[in-house]
Amino acid sequence: MTVCGALVIALAAFSGPRVHVPTETAVASKADLAHHPSLTYVYGSTSKVEQIIGDTDVQTKQPTLNQTQARYSIRGTDLGYSFEYNGQTVFLFGDTLGNTGGDVIGYSGSSDPNGPLALDFVTGDDGQYLRIEPPGVPMGGYEVPVSGIAVNGAMYVAVKSYVTIGQRTDTTVLTKYDDATKTFHAVRTLSRLPGGHFITMTMRLAPEGMPGLPTKEPYVLMFGSGDYRRSNAYLAAVPAATFESGVGTVYYAGRGGDGASWTQDESQAAPIIEHPTIGDISVTYVPQAGLWVALYDARTPRGIVLRYAQQPWGPWSEPQVVFDPETGYGTFIHDPFRKVDDGLAGPTIAEGRPPERVFGGFYAPYIINRFTEVDGDKITLQYVMSTWNPYVVVRMKTTLQLAR
Repeated sequence: MTVCGALVIALAAFSGPRVHVPTETAVASKADLAHHPSLTYVYGSTSKVEQIIGDTDVQTKQPTLNQTQARYSIRGTDLGYSFEYNGQTVFLFGDTLGNTGGDVIGYSGSSDPNGPLALDFVTGDDGQYLRIEPPGVPMGGYEVPVSGIAVNGAMYVAVKSYVTIGQRTDTTVLTKYDDATKTFHAVRTLSRLPGGHFITMTMRLAPEGMPGLPTKEPYVLMFGSGDYRRSNAYLAAVPAATFESGVGTVYYAGRGGDGASWTQDESQAAPIIEHPTIGDISVTYVPQAGLWVALYDARTPRGIVLRYAQQPWGPWSEPQVVFDPETGYGTFIHDPFRKVDDGLAGPTIAEGRPPERVFGGFYAPYIINRFTEVDGDKITLQYVMSTWNPYVVVRMKTTLQLAR
């Protein structure tokens, strides 16, 4: 497959009046959730399915299916946000341990949630993996792709850039990818710190005519967070017809007595999920249940957290921890404080520190949409998760009980 279309890295701040949209579903209180479909984590159901990056699974010591180092010189990477494009699932990976560093694009035609996830990577004319490098947009360490979507036949990617450690300068940029020349072109700015609410994000298409949006036309929904692990979650909506230019972007500004409010001013956005330690967030829609589902990593409660809602602006359910990191440390995430070496150290991207002394992590729980399974009253989500040490990406699954 040739990955083509438009890679767009976007951030836009607009000013203007609020738009009021009457809709009964927008004003539901949290008490009303008791009368709506609900999801409950099936305790103990979360497990690692496979390691998808590297040549050897650090837990099992067996060869991985994808052999990314042997095939592409990709020894380690993180993130892996995915979306559908031209019949393939595209994966966007972050800072990469490889011949030339950078950020890389994988893709997969795998469709069986019970089978392996086979990955290939976009390469340049020299046969090396292609790096996401829009001219004039810094793509150094911690400057990474954070989301993507296919709109109007083009592929768009949200990328975090202009990162200065210890300062609040993070920005997203809009870039278009030319498949013929394998080059990037910067288009526009979307959001920036301080004050930006869409530094990490999920982008999803809303159904045409969905109640609660400013008009009946198709929209791209952007679920975002600002300062990393110091932010609530927010929602923006962009008409699909003008997604590239950003014209018509509105931000959810809260619920009133008879409907939802939207504003053109990002600084006036109201949180849809009040949880001020959100890091990377992923959102999907499960039509069989009529529910939006969010996964994100958080500091308190510590772990991978799930919430659900009938509308993208909520009200969202209370948090449920679906991955307790203590079940991963010493199993497939390195813990340097164990008395006996767990044998999980490395590769790492931390400079100047022995891998054995680098604490592993758990972040970027990005849902793989095509692998979502609904079987009666059970919903199984599959998602990737990054572990920092080893600096790889693993595929996870979690089962939820659906009650109507």
